[in-house]
Amino acid sequence: MVQKYFNQLNYSLGNEDTAIDVEIVKRLGPKDIFSVAGCGSRALPLLESCNNLTMVDFSSYQLALSRLRLELYRKVDWVDYCLFFEFPPFQGQDNRHRRREIFASLELSEGDRLFFKGVFDELSWGSLLYAGSWERTFQKLSKALRFILGKNYDALFKFQNLEEQVDYFKNEFNKVRWNSLLFLLGNKSVFNALLYKGDFISKNAPESHFEYYKQSFDKLFTHSLARESFFAHLCFYGKINHSDGNPIEAKKDNFSAVKEKACGNSDISFVQGDLVEILSRDEYANKYDFLSLSDVPSYFSGDMERLFLQKISSSLKKSGVVCLRNYLRTPEADYSGFEDITEQFSGIYGLEKVGVYRFQLFQKK
Repeated sequence: MVQKYFNQLNYSLGNEDTAIDVEIVKRLGPKDIFSVAGCGSRALPLLESCNNLTMVDFSSYQLALSRLRLELYRKVDWVDYCLFFEFPPFQGQDNRHRRREIFASLELSEGDRLFFKGVFDELSWGSLLYAGSWERTFQKLSKALRFILGKNYDALFKFQNLEEQVDYFKNEFNKVRWNSLLFLLGNKSVFNALLYKGDFISKNAPESHFEYYKQSFDKLFTHSLARESFFAHLCFYGKINHSDGNPIEAKKDNFSAVKEKACGNSDISFVQGDLVEILSRDEYANKYDFLSLSDVPSYFSGDMERLFLQKISSSLKKSGVVCLRNYLRTPEADYSGFEDITEQFSGIYGLEKVGVYRFQLFQKK
């Protein structure tokens, strides 16, 4: 297989629990949002609670997948949306014929249609939900996890009561093997080789890589049910194994709300490039109430890290909010002109279903 198209996607399911962002947005009530696109799944669910959405990404392929998702919202119902991606309960069955029909019905640009035709041809018209390099990496890691944990590796997923799950995790879960797994796989060398190709974050979190991931998973398994975390499913099974683990885009209520906005008068746009440079432009001055920057600033260094908030400040309306997901690194930035409002939302961060991110929220004074 040439994989000319298949290898262009970094993310296809996505690596963030956008349900947290949706809850933050509900409380803040912004009308105009600027968001890192990812693959569309981290940005489009925000339409539930805003009027206008701008999505940005360096990668033209990630923007293409975001546009594909948007077109699906506009053209199909919730059942066909889940079937197209094979969110549970539609995994494990042959959906290729229906996927071809749905794809043929979509109004896509010629470039996007040719790209995804290539992707689907390489997938033999299977689902592209796990086609991204990030998702494929975790499918590989899940095999190592199952081998190391051995029999009953997924016992955490049987619980539907958090108190019972926490008791099992603290007292019966095989911590020796689990910690060995985190030590072997949760380190800079492995992630650099498998995912980041030399561009791994320069960590400034005080704990070691092992301690960071251990604390992250401890929080994940003691604050919410493992069966409800798409990330936990991906780690243990290499896929979302049942519908309890579906992310917010596959939840009917959010899908319906987003579909209504997507088919209505909402202004939805896509911009390719550097988010700091884009938000510094005069055309974006005083435009947004909410900037959802993902973990992008965790990768900044030097003057970019120090000055990014000052450079993008002009794009925010007064009292507008910047949402950061810090991963291994808290940006060492100039926060002047902003108020840290992170603690105002402290009650919801623990419910986040990935666990490795540390949130920061800043409001423009």
